[in-house]
Amino acid sequence: MSKIAQVEVFPTAIAMKDVFVIGTGFVGDVSSAGSHIFVKITTDDGYVGWGEQRALPSWSYETTESITTTIRQHITPLLLGRNPLSRNEVDDSIYQTLKPAVSNGHPFAKAAVDIALHDLCGHILNIPIHTHLGGMRHKTLPLSYALSIDTPEIMALKARALSPCTCFKVKVEGIPDLDEDRLRAIHEASPNAKLWIDANQSYTPANALQLLKRVEDVHEIYCMEQPVASQDWYGMKRVKDGTSVPIAIDEGCFTHFDLGKIARLDCADAVVLKICKSGGISNCLKSVYIAEANGMELLGSGLTEAGVGFMASVHLFSTLDLVLPAELNAPAFLNDMVISGVEINDHIVTVPDGPGLGITVDEDYIKEHPLPTDSLIL
Repeated sequence: MSKIAQVEVFPTAIAMKDVFVIGTGFVGDVSSAGSHIFVKITTDDGYVGWGEQRALPSWSYETTESITTTIRQHITPLLLGRNPLSRNEVDDSIYQTLKPAVSNGHPFAKAAVDIALHDLCGHILNIPIHTHLGGMRHKTLPLSYALSIDTPEIMALKARALSPCTCFKVKVEGIPDLDEDRLRAIHEASPNAKLWIDANQSYTPANALQLLKRVEDVHEIYCMEQPVASQDWYGMKRVKDGTSVPIAIDEGCFTHFDLGKIARLDCADAVVLKICKSGGISNCLKSVYIAEANGMELLGSGLTEAGVGFMASVHLFSTLDLVLPAELNAPAFLNDMVISGVEINDHIVTVPDGPGLGITVDEDYIKEHPLPTDSLIL
């Protein structure tokens, strides 16, 4: 029986190849590397599993420092000596130690470990993660790419350059007339592409309804994501009740408990699934079941994770019926995926069938691009 012998955490810098700005502010550009935290779990008989998450404090409260120290100081002692296949026991011990009380329970740190455990179990059992989840429904996964906030002309040029992508997540900033210009320019550049508006909490309910009224003739607009502040569920309901465009919730919904409340309030038509905010693959699936039981549509997304986090989402989303292509941005924004073995053609990913994540992690890159650790507790 395999037992976990070592847990290593690698805060890693990965450069971006384009600027990325969303409704809550700056994400990164070519001069500022992103903060990625990789986790490597090794058993006493030589099996290895990899996990990853990205720290983005403007989006979630967890930082590089908090994710790293949470895993090293609080989760690692719970894993050492444990059978990685005893997932319920392991998950329960982590939950009891890092309870979602005042915070959401450190979901990014938990997600990085959860992905590594799924990868590890896949290698031990010699099955891909999607098989562990019941099997893929789709052998390939089409991607939707985000368009960073910029002038309408530049956003249109980027949409055209990403052809034949069939769906864009259009980042908007909460100014109806300017955001209308952006949407119309992108639609003109890619008239057949679906448009997935993402406000990242930048709108008031009244202004959100004004924007949707302005662009109601653009029939390729499929939905609007998180128009108002994350805690403003009644504002979400006001927008939902005032438009025929489906309204999706993201920052306002981290856990399946959140989604149960949202369903009772009837304030969203769809939920954006992210492994990072759910605390891992297993907890993300709990939100899927709540959504399906309440007639809510499923959208798949990420937080511009590199190849490990990217492929974890690919495995999960291949087992679901998403209503739009999954918005996973690493191929469009990162200089390096830090993996090999991923196959992407014309914005369509082939779901791998190898053990675990089904890819090879570039450990040399991870070790050669460390983030400064002066402030970390080692």
